[in-house]
Amino acid sequence: MSRHHLRTVRGTSPLLVVMGYDRQLNEFFLQLWDDGLEAEADEPAYSSLDEPEADWRDIATVVRRLEEFAVSVPRSMIDSVIADSVHRAGNRIVEHALDGRVTELSA
Repeated sequence: MSRHHLRTVRGTSPLLVVMGYDRQLNEFFLQLWDDGLEAEADEPAYSSLDEPEADWRDIATVVRRLEEFAVSVPRSMIDSVIADSVHRAGNRIVEHALDGRVTELSA
């Protein structure tokens, strides 16, 4: 499984976006976590696991959910997740920044 992280803001609330590719399921996934100082969530505010009927094999589903939640991510983040699916990458953790910087935390 690959995991791509982005710390951002939705409205005035800090948000952690986690998306990636699960090679065993051959599906993409998306999680949105409240990321404020007082946030101590054990579960994400949104998880693609809660929508098993959606077509998570298609990156367009991830992009649509991001649009529905008014969450912007760098195009490079989406491209990296797509590349993970093409290369069937696993055990990869990548941190993205809004300015496009990318830090590979593990591969």
